[in-house]
Amino acid sequence: MIDVETGRVIPDQSVVIRGDRIVEVASQRRVVLARSSRVISGEGLFLMPGLWDAHVHVFSAEGEPDVALPLYILHGVTSIRDMGALVPLREQLTISEAIAAGNRVGPRIVPAGAMIDGPPGSWPGQMVAASPEEGRLRVREAANLGWTSVKAYSLLDRATYLAIADEATKLGLPLYGHVPEAVRLDEAVAAGQDVVEHVGRVTKACSRDEAEMVVGAQAALSQDEPFDALMAEMAAHTMRTFKTWDEKLCRRTVDRLAAVGIAVAPTLMVADFYLGDDPQADDPRMLTVPANIREGWGEPDFRRAAMTDDMLAIAPEAVRQDRRTFKLAHEAGVTILASSDAAFLNPFLFHGFTLIEEVERYVDIGLSPGDALATATINPARLFGNDGETGRVEEGRRADLILLRRSPLEDIRALREIETVVAAGRVFDRNDLDALEADLRRRAEEAVPD
Repeated sequence: MIDVETGRVIPDQSVVIRGDRIVEVASQRRVVLARSSRVISGEGLFLMPGLWDAHVHVFSAEGEPDVALPLYILHGVTSIRDMGALVPLREQLTISEAIAAGNRVGPRIVPAGAMIDGPPGSWPGQMVAASPEEGRLRVREAANLGWTSVKAYSLLDRATYLAIADEATKLGLPLYGHVPEAVRLDEAVAAGQDVVEHVGRVTKACSRDEAEMVVGAQAALSQDEPFDALMAEMAAHTMRTFKTWDEKLCRRTVDRLAAVGIAVAPTLMVADFYLGDDPQADDPRMLTVPANIREGWGEPDFRRAAMTDDMLAIAPEAVRQDRRTFKLAHEAGVTILASSDAAFLNPFLFHGFTLIEEVERYVDIGLSPGDALATATINPARLFGNDGETGRVEEGRRADLILLRRSPLEDIRALREIETVVAAGRVFDRNDLDALEADLRRRAEEAVPD
């Protein structure tokens, strides 16, 4: 059994599950089972807590949950934080309830997608606030609907963002999301933002020119077409950040994040899309994606279209800069939350598998396998109020577990070698997982392109 917190492997352990709870963890010699118990042999295998993906979008397209939720179980991800649902909260909760009742296959879902953006909004379905008064109203509306957190987005102006942060604090709602382009990172820290989504925004705060770039973003938001103006402004920021990134400033920036306890959900795998590192059509990851979604991924994308030739030329170095920022944040003690940004709206970011690649990338950058595992187990469990529920293999915790053929403490790629997944006490052995994958591949081919 793997103790992620200490980085130790504890041999010869038995774990007893009743319902959705772990009721006993002890040496094999001490455990006495009822005759009716189902026994799963773990001889020669490694047991660890189920994984978290702290930034996903399961509800970004019609029919997406039917594909996404089983894919998380297939890859050992037993908890997800959904960051941008485009469907009502009640619909999300209904799906969560079906999973909890055993009527649907999927991970535990933490809904965190009450997005508030500035006008005209970046995505359909977002709440929009054009003033501080509207910002406060949107926070209260979110609370009244049952949301337990608020997500800020990129088009908010400074005054509206600060009002949203203040109102969220008054109502006891955590503030997650993007640091808006018209807000400095230190202002978001002072305002009480709890999680910064995407490490690139931390990288920008490591630029000597961050304050000037924020002024430029605010000016863009005052234009007749604020979305297009801001996209153009942000494209220029990429080059400017690359040229003015300062390591000493970056160390001070991440030290402050660590000091106040702000977490970062890095979503490093997003960079592969901008590097043009697209998978081939026969890549196994593609075969569980519905054919109509795959076809859409092959169409021109507005995010790539915004990249100039100069930006494309520096893209590999800019990605390495983001990774350097990430490593400095980890070294400073910033809480890192493994996060994929997987969504049908985000080409080639795969539900389930991209989280595994994200954790592997952390090790490639310099984290130990144990520290990388903590980003997908202990860290999110602590932050999202589930420290007593998930993240460890202990009595009283939710039975969210994965059984691996090799130890990920020795080789992080062992996360790809799953033998069994237990999600809230529901067991999926290798045959079950293979059947899930076969069904997903079959249904993916039935989704005929329009």
